[in-house]
Amino acid sequence: MILIGIDTGVKTGFAHSIDGVLQEVSTQSILSAQDKVYKTFEEAQASDIKFVVCIEDVRKRKWVDPRIGKERMKGVGSVIRDCSIWQEFCERYDIPHLLVAPASIDTKRSAKDFKMITGWHGRTSEHSRDAGMLIYKYHRLIEKGAVDVPAPKIIKKKGSK
Repeated sequence: MILIGIDTGVKTGFAHSIDGVLQEVSTQSILSAQDKVYKTFEEAQASDIKFVVCIEDVRKRKWVDPRIGKERMKGVGSVIRDCSIWQEFCERYDIPHLLVAPASIDTKRSAKDFKMITGWHGRTSEHSRDAGMLIYKYHRLIEKGAVDVPAPKIIKKKGSK
């Protein structure tokens, strides 16, 4: 099984694993990350390998500290927009994906903790570690059958029934 983890934002956290073993943990632009996802998805389909993209969905955040300033709230707004872009991207290309609430992810780990937990020895950023922790956790949940991988949903075109 191939899992890709996405921590949305201007600096997109990207992590890629095969059968639970991390292959890449990096920070990308959104377009670069989408190119990698699409290419890997096509390769997985050609080889009949199970493939899932796990996206941190900040739209599912239930609470935001009211003391956050205006500029920070603008940043939150752009991350919310990026979640929508990722969802549309996956739906457009029939890519199986999970939209994961931030509360369901073990994020904000230090580089030292991330290395100890995942065994990844390369350099990481906070965003890439968040993406890595997302797929580290969800690989185990999917394998145990605790999380169902949804079939891709097709976007209905306006005016179609």
